[in-house]
Amino acid sequence: MRSDRLLPCLLLLLTACEIEKVAIPPTESRVAMHSVLSPTATTQVVLLERTRNGTVMVAGPGFDNGDPVVSEAGIAESGALVRLVTPSGEVLLGHEDNSGGNGPGAGNYRFFLRGDALVRNAKYRLVVQTVAGENLSAETFVPGGVAADVAEQRAFDRSRDTLLMEWTAVPGARSYFVRMETPFGPRSFFTDSTRLRLTGELRNVDVTTLPRVFFPGFDQAVTVSAVDSNYYDWFRTSNDPLSGAGLVSRVEGGLGVFGSLVRLRYQELGVMVPQTEAVAGTFDFVGTELEHRTAPFTQLVLYVESRAARSGQADALSGRYDVRGRFGYIGCLTCGLLGTVKDGRLELSLLTAWSARDTSDVFTGEIRGDTIVGSYRGFGGIAHFVRRP
Repeated sequence: MRSDRLLPCLLLLLTACEIEKVAIPPTESRVAMHSVLSPTATTQVVLLERTRNGTVMVAGPGFDNGDPVVSEAGIAESGALVRLVTPSGEVLLGHEDNSGGNGPGAGNYRFFLRGDALVRNAKYRLVVQTVAGENLSAETFVPGGVAADVAEQRAFDRSRDTLLMEWTAVPGARSYFVRMETPFGPRSFFTDSTRLRLTGELRNVDVTTLPRVFFPGFDQAVTVSAVDSNYYDWFRTSNDPLSGAGLVSRVEGGLGVFGSLVRLRYQELGVMVPQTEAVAGTFDFVGTELEHRTAPFTQLVLYVESRAARSGQADALSGRYDVRGRFGYIGCLTCGLLGTVKDGRLELSLLTAWSARDTSDVFTGEIRGDTIVGSYRGFGGIAHFVRRP
């Protein structure tokens, strides 16, 4: 029978398709060093941590700029001897923010060296010795150029304005690093040019949904910095997820970067766009004297960030909210918000500072003429906001 002849062939194919299971040994954990000298910094910082080898998967809290190693469940390399050799030969000792195990500040080593004291186009050498006796070292030359300490403030109408920035070529600069702060993380790139032109409709290609870079109601910084070759090579390359290779590191004895960056241009854009929609405008909190004293947020400034692509969908909102009336509040006094509106119903995510990754509360409500009536998910209670004439 034909079926009798096919059965052995089928069994052969099935056994041939079985994938052999091979145990992949864990990779070696190494010391990673990250430090960038900056003339606009009040102190110079070195971050030391261990790379993970795949044996333990740990989820940490969200990233914190003040504690970059431990905040994302990093393995801090604590107790190391960290020294910075200046161009004159002076040796500075790095002090760890917290040397008590893997607590906050562990792995953060600080040199009390003001940025304006850095010597330009001269060699700085960083030398590290871990408790286990591992030795790491790297060198950098800080580029020249006049450092921009204070931001240039300007209003930016996203619908019609174009941001033009120019700067003089800097001795010792390998490239120029452009960074634009957005609620979905920075949009950044390198350029060899000394001139930059950014339109208000620019899209953020670093985010999969391609949102716009500039959001009405937000204060957004745009900086241009001269960087050395170490910084350029480390941040222009990427790590292969399978082989773990790809990043260009010039740290001897470990991984990472010891580079330098000089901020040449620094602009703070107050982004806006003309609005005629009923939901757009400045809305002030109204209530009794007691309600004013206890109100968590006293003002909403709303813009229609983008209209719905098709009927039946919600329009996207952006803007800011004022927290000056909140007793005991620690943080920004004016923060960003993102939200949606559809058929007079709105939902606003009140951000912690200006990042879409962290929400302090959610406000849902509806528009009734010149009034917004709604409630907070966390704070509770009914709130009324009236449009400012």
